[in-house]
Amino acid sequence: MVAMSGSRRPSNFGSLSRISSKVDLHLDIAPEREPPHSAHALPPTTRVHAALIAVSLLFGANYVFTKQILEAGLPARAWVFFRIAAATVFLVPLAFALGRGRLPWRRVPMLVVASFLGVVLNQVLFTEGMALTTAEHSAVINACIPTWTLIVAVLVGQERLTLAKIGSIVLALLGVQYLLGLDQILAAGKPLDRNQLIGDLLTVANGISFACHLVLMRRIGGGIDSWHATAAMFVAASLMTGAWSGPTLTAADWQLVVTPPVVWFGLYGVLLATVLTYSLNTWALRHVRSSQVAIYINLQPLVAAGLAMAMGQPVPGVRFGVAMALVFAALWLRSRSA
Repeated sequence: MVAMSGSRRPSNFGSLSRISSKVDLHLDIAPEREPPHSAHALPPTTRVHAALIAVSLLFGANYVFTKQILEAGLPARAWVFFRIAAATVFLVPLAFALGRGRLPWRRVPMLVVASFLGVVLNQVLFTEGMALTTAEHSAVINACIPTWTLIVAVLVGQERLTLAKIGSIVLALLGVQYLLGLDQILAAGKPLDRNQLIGDLLTVANGISFACHLVLMRRIGGGIDSWHATAAMFVAASLMTGAWSGPTLTAADWQLVVTPPVVWFGLYGVLLATVLTYSLNTWALRHVRSSQVAIYINLQPLVAAGLAMAMGQPVPGVRFGVAMALVFAALWLRSRSA
């Protein structure tokens, strides 16, 4: 996960994108600071980078496993609720055990808004999009989250544009449009795969929603324990997704979510791609600059594509490779300008 640097006010939330799938996701909003120089505070570099690589591997596999859950017949609405509610069950005790201080009540309303953007809307759009597109497409598009965050931060005055940042935005947009095939649709009138296009656009919207969440978290400000803030947002998200999904849940949904192999993919999504990734990032990002982590997002589309092929999905075409290269170039340029 990557954080946007250059914000006016640092934040102590080290946080939510490590939990959202999408998340899902994958940006960090921990304050930009130099790694500690004490020999006692600094763990071996290999351990830190191994943790960050593990996070990207876990997230990359989660695209494929989420697709498997949906293809098994569990509705997207049901999985969104089950994943958020189950993660909440684990994150609340962790917040009590590891959190420090208390959560100021005056911050709760803004955290509820942040929960809607960064958990509820993010997960709904991600999962509904995944139901219509492929794991590889979703991973490449979500690798653009640093770009969407940069654009939103510029619009609200948290970032200033430079030539390198403009270049990273252009490269990312070129990569996404090439992946969607908009050039073929506009130039040659090629028929589009309507469902996949809708899925890809929902995934883009998921990334933009999460970018807005990150910018809002920066405006909320520092001084709030990240464990407490994250637990509070997941409690709020459980209530919101419960209200949204609850009326549509059926006995068949409850039965399916505890039936193999869905239960194993689901446990992976909750325990490994949510709780464990959050814990690893919380630890690792104490020892490196968050802007240095952008390169690890590059692994996620590769893992998603490789695992999808191993599970019998078709080999991604040339268009996937070109789009991935453009997005990776944008990430590299963005990290260089941070």
